[in-house]
Amino acid sequence: MKRRFVLKGTGLLAATLAGGAGPAAAQGRPMVIGYQEQPDWLLFVARDLKLFEKVGLQPTFIKFGGGPQMVEEMRAGRLDLASVGSVAFLIGLSQGVDWTMIGINPEGAYGEGLVVRRDSTIRTPTDLKGKRVGLLVGATAQFGFLMMLRQHGIRLDQVTVVNMDPEAQLQALEARRIDAAMVQEPWMHRMIRSANARIVETEGNLGIYTNVDCYSVRRDWLKANRETALRFLRALVLANDAISKDHRVAHQAWAREVGLRNATVEAIFDAVPPPLIYEWTNPRYTYSLVKGAPLHHRLGFLANYMIRYGIISQPVELDDAMDMSLIAEVLKGRKPP
Repeated sequence: MKRRFVLKGTGLLAATLAGGAGPAAAQGRPMVIGYQEQPDWLLFVARDLKLFEKVGLQPTFIKFGGGPQMVEEMRAGRLDLASVGSVAFLIGLSQGVDWTMIGINPEGAYGEGLVVRRDSTIRTPTDLKGKRVGLLVGATAQFGFLMMLRQHGIRLDQVTVVNMDPEAQLQALEARRIDAAMVQEPWMHRMIRSANARIVETEGNLGIYTNVDCYSVRRDWLKANRETALRFLRALVLANDAISKDHRVAHQAWAREVGLRNATVEAIFDAVPPPLIYEWTNPRYTYSLVKGAPLHHRLGFLANYMIRYGIISQPVELDDAMDMSLIAEVLKGRKPP
């Protein structure tokens, strides 16, 4: 498993809104946060502007190559919060990780898709028969890939799936060891830059909208650390408000994290914008945390699909898969900027 510790953000952005954190920040509540290089605008802005410190947290950030690796870390109690995809979240539930979503990351339908080398004969997903496709098993890309095959009438046994993380996919595509990769941003654009690749199709273009990431915590941790979780969400709200005033704070924070040019990051931001955090309590919002809302139903559909394809071996309990009470408490009395 590849991971590294990431220090708190520095530079001009951090000075913009962090003023006044002072001694209280140094005495903040500790929180270990697992994340990946997805377009997690709120998290990166809150980190770089030291908004976690501003609300009284002392965060440690651990970077992972994908959601599946975080499942075991959460089970072992080495993470307090994990930013994982819906597929990894359901895998965790099926394996006995008693966790719940307290927030939603960007809906990533247009930030995940099929990538091939520019000289490839693969023009549409129908050309995948007999090809080798790299993807991370247990990630949201696996579900998107299965749905893509289903829409184009291709059986799973007609392609060769190679289980590898996004970094390995990039190297394999460059070396022509795979014909295509099913992967999320920023790896799609890294492949365009480094492997002379092109995007064949995105999940959004195919109407596959179950790819959503979430901020997840174990229930036992939440029971003992509810105030810490509330402070985490307060920092995300502050980050949302900062982005609403000036999108460049998000562009710059993520460009530094992933090593892409600002122009590329701006294009990704437009395709995969931040979530509507003030709508997480709205039952009509597609990605709200309300039980019975569209996302709750989609999780049920996704879980059934994963059982059908053997990604999980048994049904999962989704009645308490999302906890809306925390963000409702944080947003009480607040109005969107």
